[in-house]
Amino acid sequence: MTHSELPSPKLFSALAVQHGHYCPMSTLGLRIGWAAQRRLVGGTKSAIYKIQTCAVDGIRLALDFGGLQVDTKERHRLLISDQKNNWIIELRPEALKLAASYRSLDSESERDALLKTFRTAPENSLLLIGQNGSEQ
Repeated sequence: MTHSELPSPKLFSALAVQHGHYCPMSTLGLRIGWAAQRRLVGGTKSAIYKIQTCAVDGIRLALDFGGLQVDTKERHRLLISDQKNNWIIELRPEALKLAASYRSLDSESERDALLKTFRTAPENSLLLIGQNGSEQ
């Protein structure tokens, strides 16, 4: 994994300030937005996140795209288009399961360790990424 595959620690700190706290979904949202931003050619044409959760704050911060639309009815999936491509970036079921376990962890150190995992894990262990309908 190259360093550019991970958002900077400063971006995660900015997210915590903007969002009001550290949490799994905002952290994973930043990873989704970062993955999208790295793939875009010529800027964002359209973007919609298919569920309203804390992840939206992370996606907005990473993309810096004011036109992000949010659907309230589906699942953790970003549909984003640039000048040439349509991307689908979705949280892996395993990542969602880990995120759901956050509140049941016994100690602050366990919760911090899980958040660190979300900040530093390889992108492909957290996300399913496809272009024009094909998974990468």
